[in-house]
Amino acid sequence: MVLLPLLCLLPVLVFSTSTPTIKPRVNIAKEGSISVYVHDEVNVQSMDIKVTFFKPFQLHNLVANFNKVTSEWWIKTPVNNLEGVKSFELAVFYYYHVENNHPPQRKIYTETIFLNQETGLQPQPHQMSKREVTVLFDDFNGNQLNMNNWMYEVTASGGGNGEFQVYTPEATNTFLKNGILHLKPTFTADRFGENFLNNGKLDVKGQWGSCTASFNNGCYRTGSNIPPIMSSKIISKVKISHGRVEVLAKIPVGDWIWPAIWLLPPGGTGVYGSWPNSGEIDIMESRGNLNLKDGQGHIQGVKQTLSTIHFGNGRPNHRQHGHWKLKTDGSTWADDYHLYAVDWTQDRIKCTVDGNPVLDWKTPPEGYWKHENFSGNNLWANGGPDAPFDGKFDLILNVAVGGTGGFFPDGWNNGADGKPWKDSTSTVMKDFWNSRSKWQQTWHGDDVAMKVKYVKMVRYN
Repeated sequence: MVLLPLLCLLPVLVFSTSTPTIKPRVNIAKEGSISVYVHDEVNVQSMDIKVTFFKPFQLHNLVANFNKVTSEWWIKTPVNNLEGVKSFELAVFYYYHVENNHPPQRKIYTETIFLNQETGLQPQPHQMSKREVTVLFDDFNGNQLNMNNWMYEVTASGGGNGEFQVYTPEATNTFLKNGILHLKPTFTADRFGENFLNNGKLDVKGQWGSCTASFNNGCYRTGSNIPPIMSSKIISKVKISHGRVEVLAKIPVGDWIWPAIWLLPPGGTGVYGSWPNSGEIDIMESRGNLNLKDGQGHIQGVKQTLSTIHFGNGRPNHRQHGHWKLKTDGSTWADDYHLYAVDWTQDRIKCTVDGNPVLDWKTPPEGYWKHENFSGNNLWANGGPDAPFDGKFDLILNVAVGGTGGFFPDGWNNGADGKPWKDSTSTVMKDFWNSRSKWQQTWHGDDVAMKVKYVKMVRYN
């Protein structure tokens, strides 16, 4: 008998030099279940499949099984009533070997699956357009924020709105828990002591190693000018110019909390100059108050979500166009997760929540300069038809608190109480903090955090 080398007796692994092709098949059964099948053409080590419905919201996140006979990974899970459902999100997470002696690589495949109610809910053929490229997908499946995807804003500048927070990289303000990103405001006094807000010195760079925005004393504050709140703001490292952004998030509840999901040129200064010359797209903003009403008695709190575009010819000629979506069923936008999205093309900017339009703004055929009757030299003359919304923008997620920029106007009522500060005074932060007995009881644990299950950015080429 010839003794074969030991290597010949070991199972042979096939290693891929390129990303395996993933082509899922989806089937929805009449009894109310969904099955997903993925044929394994390369040596996939393991696979997770996530199915997300948004109206009504359902999330199924399952470890796939492998069928050796058919060489397919598969899941099957029951689903609730899908009457009226038009689409759902499919995400496939798979691990495969690139070469020997290296850990498996993790890859993600995502697709929107469209359903046809007239043909028994069976998925309709849908191929992502050749001009669409997914440039970022983050489901926060780890122990800490992926710094290949994000960077922290670290500043006490107030965001240009006189806000009451210092943005930090601290783990109490930005953290992952059970696969969910939390952006959470906390009290500065809990970190540095009550006396710090009266007699302290806040050296942002000295404390956290960097200061990303120095305007409005963003890097150094003393005494009563020290923000009483610490919070989180993260910025994508990927930039897009025209595309689609989706953020599955649960917004915070708590008086004077201001969550935002938005797009802005890097550093606020784009092709056409500093804000607002190069544009801004607010996909979602809200106010965490449960009982906030304006002077006419209209609801302005967490039952309302807003979408807005900003642009202009210098700050004195700032323009904005926006709209809102109001909850009328007794619930709030903070009660559950919702899909906040924007579809941004040369022809229009359409912001939606759970697929329902909030703002659907069409590019003026004559261009923004003529549409707004600006005078002088056209800043956007050398841009595209939708200038200034034709440059590269970052995605920003943040939770601000308060401010003097008009988002919480004087004269609005918050239940039995008014706003605990006046925008025109020089002691706004001190006034806000000293009035905390009126609002602190509305801040409850992680309910004050914006929670994010996933972010997806698609670039239109």
